[in-house]
Amino acid sequence: MATLRDALIELMLLDEEGFRRRLPDLARTHQLRSVDPQPAEESPADVLRDIDGVEPASLTQFERGYVARMARLGTMPLGLTLTGPAYQDNPLRYATRTFREMTGYSLSALRGENLRLLQGPATDSDAIATLREGIDIWEQRTVELWNYRADGTRFRNRVTIVPLTGADGSSTNWLGVQSAITTADD
Repeated sequence: MATLRDALIELMLLDEEGFRRRLPDLARTHQLRSVDPQPAEESPADVLRDIDGVEPASLTQFERGYVARMARLGTMPLGLTLTGPAYQDNPLRYATRTFREMTGYSLSALRGENLRLLQGPATDSDAIATLREGIDIWEQRTVELWNYRADGTRFRNRVTIVPLTGADGSSTNWLGVQSAITTADD
């Protein structure tokens, strides 16, 4: 999964043309059957119109581009989230179906919330400190920690956060990549 995670992050950080060009390679290499390797020539606005629970006008142009990319990835085995702006406590802007199924939360329940809502009694404070440090200094971090689903059951989650930088060089949003992992404690 780490190889897929790293390839996915690299893909998401490309510009739109690079994303479209490299998507077929990602789908083929990682046998992602839910990913259309040759997506239609739709604009981000066209893609967003087909996503239930997303009002395109509520997103910045920058965010619309990332949400459209996330939607094009289908139900791949990793959960993806877009949060930001950072100065507003990183509210969730979008979460893929995989992430929503992993956590049991609907998109409407997640939108506008900080993902600390997944934390609970067994969440490791050192892992949280590592994520906070990454956010404070705008650097990618990966941790494993216990999170909690909407129904209160816990699951082990491998979380990577990646700062997203706009054309002007400023970082405003975060890409999250999540993978539920199985442990002996499950």
